[in-house]
Amino acid sequence: MKRKTAFILALAVALLSVLPLVSCSGGNKNYKIGILREDDSSGEAAAWEEYLNGLGREMGITFDFTTTSSSEAEVSAINTYASKGYNAILLFSDDDIIASVNAAAAKKMYVALPTGHPTEEQYKQIKDIPYYLGSVAPLQKTEYDAGYAMAKYFVEEKGQRNFTIFGGATSYAVSMHVERLAGILAYLSEDAGTSYDGAKTRDELKTKISGKGIDTAKFKSEKYSIKGYMDGFAFDDAFSTKLTQSLVAGGTCILSVGAGDTVTNIAYGIASGSKIEGLTVGGVDAITSSYEKSFDIGYSYDCGKYASAMAPGLVLVLSALDGKNLRDSDGNVPRVGMTYWVATSKDMLADMLKSDNKTDGFCYNKPVIEHFVGGSYDDFLRLCDADYAEAMKIHEEYNK
Repeated sequence: MKRKTAFILALAVALLSVLPLVSCSGGNKNYKIGILREDDSSGEAAAWEEYLNGLGREMGITFDFTTTSSSEAEVSAINTYASKGYNAILLFSDDDIIASVNAAAAKKMYVALPTGHPTEEQYKQIKDIPYYLGSVAPLQKTEYDAGYAMAKYFVEEKGQRNFTIFGGATSYAVSMHVERLAGILAYLSEDAGTSYDGAKTRDELKTKISGKGIDTAKFKSEKYSIKGYMDGFAFDDAFSTKLTQSLVAGGTCILSVGAGDTVTNIAYGIASGSKIEGLTVGGVDAITSSYEKSFDIGYSYDCGKYASAMAPGLVLVLSALDGKNLRDSDGNVPRVGMTYWVATSKDMLADMLKSDNKTDGFCYNKPVIEHFVGGSYDDFLRLCDADYAEAMKIHEEYNK
């Protein structure tokens, strides 16, 4: 009897020693995280939802998505999540960052921005709120570099000289599109005989184009030509007319600051109907499967975020929930840049998609997340700064 009792006691002690490890392993603490977004229909939105839900199933985390269209809707959704016992918010939308951060903090819910950054003034207002964890997304310089690198690729690798340019929301002074367009023009303006309205540098060009777009008559060059420029997202008859005129005039290399798949589809239809040869399109968009078929009809350069790009924002949240908030060297909440992935062929895009999807497995999967949660700030920066090659190294390193 004594032996049986001793065995039961030993078994109980062993179980007690293991249970805490089971409950904590992999961050499996049944956390609940709400996601507020304005976009729920794009390929990028679908990829991010698949990533978070897939990771949630692996790690015992509940993710719930709410699509909003106003600051009031964001605050209402935050209060609803609080009433359901949610622990944190990933804020994709930006109708009123101040109001949303304050609403989450009032309910003692952590909040992080994984797709954009607050302005300098907004950051000053929220950086000392205990429940605000920071932001991870491409910085303005990253956007500028993306446009610059795209123009450089088509000139130096593809020998292009005659362009059509799609400026997206530049005429509305949307900073990421302004930066990307400025990058395109800045690269072209490195040629001694090239400038736009007398401007050649990033800051000068931004002043010229922000809220205005491009007037092709103001682009002066002995080496390059801009045959046509369009912006806005109506993609109506007026857009098609301008694009047709530009393609007919020889601007068969299209550089797009967004919506590259839509621009490619329209351009392909025009080129096919008018028997225009040599169509090639580059875009700063997203590394998702929705762009794969575009490579069959002229798309040849894709730069953007990817499914696992949500990992750094999630690391901020899970670290805080584990009591290990990440701070920079000055003790401030992070405003960290993110590096885009770039595919210059359909095969390259296919490789990227193969390494980051719900069927084959995501690049930043459970073992990767577990490593970075609660880690050092320098280690966190490595995750944020990773291009595709470095992301593959990170995946291999923690999935041995």
